[in-house]
Amino acid sequence: HRRAGIFMVSTKQLTMVLNGITAAHVAEHGSESLLPNRKNPIGPALTRRILATPAGTTLGARTLDWSDTLFLNLGAMFALAQSTGFRKAEVALPNDTLFDDRRLRRCSILWQIDGIIYADPTPDQLRALVRGRDKVLVKPPRSKADQHGVIWGAHPIWAAFDDSDVANAAWWLQRLELAFPLRGAQRVHAPLFFTDGRSFAPMTHSTVDTYLGHLLRATVPADQVASYSFHSFRIGFASALLAANCPYDMIQALARWRSDKSVAIYARLNPEDYAGWVAKALQQDTTSTTTARLPTIDAHDAVATFPNARGHFRDAASEHGAEPEDMDE
Repeated sequence: HRRAGIFMVSTKQLTMVLNGITAAHVAEHGSESLLPNRKNPIGPALTRRILATPAGTTLGARTLDWSDTLFLNLGAMFALAQSTGFRKAEVALPNDTLFDDRRLRRCSILWQIDGIIYADPTPDQLRALVRGRDKVLVKPPRSKADQHGVIWGAHPIWAAFDDSDVANAAWWLQRLELAFPLRGAQRVHAPLFFTDGRSFAPMTHSTVDTYLGHLLRATVPADQVASYSFHSFRIGFASALLAANCPYDMIQALARWRSDKSVAIYARLNPEDYAGWVAKALQQDTTSTTTARLPTIDAHDAVATFPNARGHFRDAASEHGAEPEDMDE
């Protein structure tokens, strides 16, 4: 810019201007107007209510049938998102985008059955899954937090099978595998979630948003629907981990965040937990102090007022040892 004769405003000057604009905005509209308007979490309880929506419920132009291709895929997607915090871009395809390895594929799913890991289990093996013993493994795809898939992609996600829980991801994925079996190389090229059981066309963002909205309208009050989105599953996953007293570094790893600042933003304390910690704090006696507040054993404050050999009172610098040669012993 300088070679072109263009002189830019310095960062310091720009910061001062922006601080002034921000202060004027706060004075006019209040500081609440600057708070981020993030979505509410969809936690395990709400996920179970969504996935327990009765068959026959009208959802837009469709009638809900959890065994139908579309809703079986959506149910599996929502259960997996609740248990793993996957982003929408990892489970569905953005509109007008080509399918690639940034989305979950059928080969992303493996199964641990009686202690042995299978990349391509048979239908009989899948039907024989044992509650609590067997698990599904999910290999995370590349993502915005792991552009090359070498960080989180190296750590598979585990979820135990439990066919008694409507929000259990392994149970939904078992149903998906049995209803639409794919073997060998087919698993490499097919998306994990799709809308058509013949072409295996990937589930798109717009379809996910549309039917999540319909299911929320059938589950929560109408004025609350807009406070949720698919990202609410990720927020709910982190919040549920926090409510379970999961350490921050473990939440960061389980939700696959590169920055621990994301944990502070998205892992929200339940009101009961917050109030509980406040109540505990009010019962404590705070007796800590700092070194500067500890009592001293000398009279250095008084000595500092004595004139030195030159007849001058010591200044603040000499009090802190800047001019020891001027002090009389």
